[in-house]
Amino acid sequence: MSTAFPFTIPRRLALSTGLRLIQWARRPATASEARSHVLVQRREAQLRSRVRQKSLAEQRERDIVRYLSQVRPFV
Repeated sequence: MSTAFPFTIPRRLALSTGLRLIQWARRPATASEARSHVLVQRREAQLRSRVRQKSLAEQRERDIVRYLSQVRPFV
């Protein structure tokens, strides 16, 4: 039995990982406009999320007031 056999798979794994890292390092640089566009989209998504949470909270408050106005006379 060969002593090199147990090390074949880890060597293949290391080689494929190294090749992927090299491909990743050689990837084309992203333009600054693309990065700023992504940041703008992320900020707009955060603002939409906050607006949605605020509207849900307002709707919840209206529902509570309406429920209490209907239930309070019976209590």
